[in-house]
Amino acid sequence: MSLKDTLLDLFGFVPPSPPSPPAVGAKSNAQPPSRTAPAKSPAEPPSRPRPRKRAAAPAAPAPASGSGAGAGAVRDEEAVLAVVRKAGGAFRRVVFTRNRRVMASVAEGGAALRLNAAFAGAPDAVLAAVAVLFSARERRRRAAARETVRRFIRELPAAPAAARRARRVPAADRPHLERLRAEFDRVNREHFGGELPPVPLFLSGRMKSRNGHFSSHPLEIVISRRLCTHAQDGEAERTLRHEMIHLWQHAAGGRPDHGREFRAWAHRLGVHPRATRPVAWKRGS
Repeated sequence: MSLKDTLLDLFGFVPPSPPSPPAVGAKSNAQPPSRTAPAKSPAEPPSRPRPRKRAAAPAAPAPASGSGAGAGAVRDEEAVLAVVRKAGGAFRRVVFTRNRRVMASVAEGGAALRLNAAFAGAPDAVLAAVAVLFSARERRRRAAARETVRRFIRELPAAPAAARRARRVPAADRPHLERLRAEFDRVNREHFGGELPPVPLFLSGRMKSRNGHFSSHPLEIVISRRLCTHAQDGEAERTLRHEMIHLWQHAAGGRPDHGREFRAWAHRLGVHPRATRPVAWKRGS
């Protein structure tokens, strides 16, 4: 993965060390392996998850003009760029964002550094670590810089949770949701030891190219309504199990993806190991 593709999670989780997976035959989106740990065989599903509490989203103070270099001094984008360049970051500009999921990333082919506005008040050492994280070639330097940035993110004050309007559940969806809830509870009990957090389940009629979706903000699983009404029996349940793997990844402190570990769980739960899959539709659908 190139440096420009490196992303920092909003909450700054450090993925836990990989557990010893149970033998096949013996979820979840066993602790996931760290990004630098050797990859597991896709034929060996990980052990039972141990979900971690996820920290609340940090507050993002609005940037203001200034060039102070101490902790708590709020800089504008040009002042932050000057500190980052001094530490070796070859960026043309810094862009402050309100992204609550990805706190720092590189865009425009490496020319732009995108930072959550909370970094406007970061100490010089943290901004220098950002420069090293996205610029250094040595793995050890990048690892040390990543930990410095994550520590800064973890110490940010929590932002108040935004109020969210409750979803309206159509009466016609309820029988399908009851069936999916029963499947969720069964899989959670039999494969995850009941340790997955109970999440709201919803159906959506807007999904055209996707069968389902897992969201961590807010925490929910959404399944295409058409899978419940026009697909053959079991198709909606397969998609639910797919999204439950992403729930396990999230609950265990990792980032939901479709990597080797996902494929191992997919094999165990009898679902397609990729992001997309063919669907068996009813005749005439």
